Amino acid sequence: MKGWIARVRAGAGPLALLGVLTLAAGLLVLGAPRIANQLTDEGLRNDVSALSYTSRDLTFRGVKAPNANWAPDRRLTQQRDLLYPVLRERIQQSWWAASTSPEDSFVRGTGLPERTPPLFSVRTGSGLEEQADLVAGRWPQTRPGTDVPVEVVLTEYNAEQLEQRVGSTFRFQDSVPVEVVGIIAPHDENGTFWEPVPTALRAYLPNEDGDPYRAVVFSDETGVTRLAKQVQVTYEWRYRIDAATLDLAVLPAVVEGTSVARRQGIESSLTTGLDTALDRFAERARAAQALLAVVQLGALVTLAGLVVLAARVLVSRRRAEFALLRARGGAILTIGSYTLLESLLVLPAAVLGALLGAAVPGRPANTWPVLAAFTALAVCAVPVMTMRTSRDPSFSGERADVASTRVGLKRRTAELSLLVLAGAGVWLLRERGLSETGEVDVYLAAVPALLAAGAAVAMVRVIPPVVAWLGRLAVRGRGAVGFLGLSRAGRTAGAVIGPVAVLVVAVSTAVFSVAVAGTIDAGRDRATDLRMAADVKVDGYYFDERTAAELAAVPGVTAVAPYMIESAGDLAVDQQRKGTVYALVLDGPAYAKVLAESGVQFTPPAAFTETGQSPVIPALLSPGAAKQVGDGKGMVTLRGRFYDFSVAAVVDGFPPIANGATNFIVLPWQAFPADSRQALLPSGYLLAGDPDPQALRAAGDAGQERWASTGYRAKSYEPVTLVTTWDSARAELDETSVNAVITFAFAIGAGTGVLLALLAIGFAVVSGARGRGTVLSRLRTMGLTRGQGRGLLLVELMPVVTVAVLTGAVVGVAMPRLIAPALGLDTFTDGITVGVAFDPLVAGAAVALVLIGMLTALAVETLFNRRLRLGEVLRLGSFEAGES
Repeated sequence: MKGWIARVRAGAGPLALLGVLTLAAGLLVLGAPRIANQLTDEGLRNDVSALSYTSRDLTFRGVKAPNANWAPDRRLTQQRDLLYPVLRERIQQSWWAASTSPEDSFVRGTGLPERTPPLFSVRTGSGLEEQADLVAGRWPQTRPGTDVPVEVVLTEYNAEQLEQRVGSTFRFQDSVPVEVVGIIAPHDENGTFWEPVPTALRAYLPNEDGDPYRAVVFSDETGVTRLAKQVQVTYEWRYRIDAATLDLAVLPAVVEGTSVARRQGIESSLTTGLDTALDRFAERARAAQALLAVVQLGALVTLAGLVVLAARVLVSRRRAEFALLRARGGAILTIGSYTLLESLLVLPAAVLGALLGAAVPGRPANTWPVLAAFTALAVCAVPVMTMRTSRDPSFSGERADVASTRVGLKRRTAELSLLVLAGAGVWLLRERGLSETGEVDVYLAAVPALLAAGAAVAMVRVIPPVVAWLGRLAVRGRGAVGFLGLSRAGRTAGAVIGPVAVLVVAVSTAVFSVAVAGTIDAGRDRATDLRMAADVKVDGYYFDERTAAELAAVPGVTAVAPYMIESAGDLAVDQQRKGTVYALVLDGPAYAKVLAESGVQFTPPAAFTETGQSPVIPALLSPGAAKQVGDGKGMVTLRGRFYDFSVAAVVDGFPPIANGATNFIVLPWQAFPADSRQALLPSGYLLAGDPDPQALRAAGDAGQERWASTGYRAKSYEPVTLVTTWDSARAELDETSVNAVITFAFAIGAGTGVLLALLAIGFAVVSGARGRGTVLSRLRTMGLTRGQGRGLLLVELMPVVTVAVLTGAVVGVAMPRLIAPALGLDTFTDGITVGVAFDPLVAGAAVALVLIGMLTALAVETLFNRRLRLGEVLRLGSFEAGES
């Protein structure tokens, strides 16, 4: 036992370092995935919660056949029971409803203007009495019969705006009597129940002469059934999925269950966008997981390299002890078993790391095998190296620098194999991607680390001749420090291949994280430019002609371009309707000026900006719209009027139209004839400059107010002007669902990369400290000062460390370019694909890391020399003197 304790004390430092590295691996392997999973799941829930009810809920809609006798409330339960358990268990609330067709529900006798009769859709269903209180009257109780009125209630706001009260009557389709029997007040107007019926809360009040009033009123099932004889009644069964029960692990099952539910409707069809939204999130999550996996494996490979280096230091300290045991007849396996018992002290650290990692909040990941493998490496590294050293025992310190100049066949084969693995991995990454099947391939995720290690091997083979040549040049200079330092650097460069490889991998991981982060930022900047096409956007309903001048007069505004949007204009070719198209009317010259003033890198076609008035408008079409038009004569509706257009150019995209849009048409405002242009009204403006948003909003509200006052004006009309700045649009991209995961991955990569790089530099110092100590002891007797001794260390390490840091930086910057298709960075940049951005700060950070590394080297060397006691080294003439 005493011998075991003595051996543990002799290797306490390296053993403690092995324990710390294993503890860090436990946190990295078990804790980091939990944090990433928690951030991903929170992003998923936030995304789902932000969806509209049409996308989030499962809504089955159908029409009841005349001879059908099913009850809608029972159908609600029956439909739910058919769903997959993964969906059924996650339903938070459910409702059924039946409503008359809004477009066919015209009424008369309301007291409102009836040039276009008001449209009052009558609705019934579950949940109303739980979501509202009676303010006046009672709940509907329609009696059987054809002569009695259908009883309805409506909200307090609508009753005031539509001039209805308890006892008011009107005629549904001018034939069925309807009576208002109650006024209700919703508990929460933002509640889930009211989402499908916004006009039940706030009736649509017409903004133009000829627009009808639109509202929803509530009746009972008897009343709606009676109206079914006059108009089509649509039944719906709506199921709300609880976002709190969703996580990435169940996402595939939920998507599959939703897809199957489209075929499970009982005499109904499913309307939902949940599966599509979840698929999009899964794509972003896979890309984020791929980035995190690359960073984690880079850090893990660096930790594994440090484990090997720590084991190497421990074994080198006890080389004479192992040689003595071997000389006394000790078997190699027996000697290895001694050190195995000592290495078992790493296990408590591994257990502690596992417990700390498992205690991190978040959904667990199946990474225990990785931690087990790392722990096995930490435990077995010392015994394996001990047995390898015992095969060729030596009692004296060997010239590792000289031995390293001879590269054996096995080592050369291993180095070439490493390069082949890295190259093949890059090719596979570009061809297959990193997470094509949804699971990250460990080998492919390790390719950046393999490439960095391969670059380190190549660097170690190239540097010694160059440094030796510099050493020969230093002979001509004054002083011995430069010559001796460069000479030792040339001889020992190959001996420190382990620390150098670890240093290159650590630096490349950190720089890779920074480079990818910079690329994503640049992509989001570009996406914001294309989404905004200006510094500020002002949107509203319609503005009058004076608004543009008033916006231009706001301090800070340098250019203004008006535009009008027709989100669903009718597209016709040769007098035949082809469907709808997104139409944008934009002032070409003003648009070009806004782009130039805002610094947006986009050049619109000259056919758009330089055209003049023409009876046939030269238009820019998307490929999808151009395919529909072909060689025919095209027409598009704007505010109810048809305009002829010709295809001036086909464009894949046009700011500010959303990226990825495939069915749009852009028409130059200035090309419209004067008589036709009067029918155009701006619905928004693109602005350049840095104005006050409040001043823009005030000018926009005034413009909308004037427009509403020029013609027919509805009661309680409230102009709403939306002002969007470039910064706010950019911030929206930073608040994407998986952005927190990406930020976490970059923090791991940059933070651990720098720390482990400094640790690798420390190992590079320790690996040659004994030989360097002997040289310094002898040179001291020749008059070498302590300052010159420190200079000797810097000259010896500076070439290798500098080249290693630069190599890691180059690999880190180049890696995103090599494997960009596999990373899927466009999922984080609104679909915009941009080249890998180079941040000049990377170069500055590399220089800073070299300087900090040199300071670290000096500190480690000083501590080691004090422990080594250089005077005893010289007096005893042994490399092992001073060892404790």
